Amino acid sequence: MKFFNIYLLLIISIFPIFGCQKSNKTTTKIDNKSYINDFELLQENPNNETSVKITSPRAIIDPRNNDIEIYDSSIVILNKNGIDFNIKSGNSTLDNLSNNIRAFNNVNISFLKNSNYIISTNSLIWDLNTSVIDINNPLDIHFENTIINASRGLYNIETSLLKIDNSKFTRIINNSEGLEEYELEILSDYAKWFKKNNKLVFTSNEKQVETTINFLLTK
Repeated sequence: MKFFNIYLLLIISIFPIFGCQKSNKTTTKIDNKSYINDFELLQENPNNETSVKITSPRAIIDPRNNDIEIYDSSIVILNKNGIDFNIKSGNSTLDNLSNNIRAFNNVNISFLKNSNYIISTNSLIWDLNTSVIDINNPLDIHFENTIINASRGLYNIETSLLKIDNSKFTRIINNSEGLEEYELEILSDYAKWFKKNNKLVFTSNEKQVETTINFLLTK
């Protein structure tokens, strides 16, 4: 009988130990990240007189490094003259250590003064300490009746200059009746788009630019 009482007491004393071990294991699995609905962030850059406004229905902040994961993001760039353009993407991240924004997953850049001018790509990186956005993937530029394909590009916010590599310019020209009359195609190693005066300049190695005109209407 005494042996049974000692054995029962030993079992009872072990139960709290197992309980503590289970509790500790559960604690280590707790997610410390902060989830924010209706996220909004305004950051100013006095070096180039621009401001960045980021909005999203949902964002996650990692407390270890304060990096922010943003979903269905809208990034509006405001310069000293007002709103310049908007970057929309499925995902974006704000890296506080390097102070850059990476947008990816169906990225669309729209110039708000020219709503029908859109640049589409898969991802881009912008160092907020500079004025240059690195479009480090193939991109499609949609202007009125015009599509420009390129292998990559750099957009300078301060000078409103877009530089692209390995470009293919395609424009449909309509006649006075609104029918497609011919297609103009220009191939070049490099191209520049000056947003301020809406001018395109094509250059290639040894100044060789290939131009093709395809007539779409025949009699």
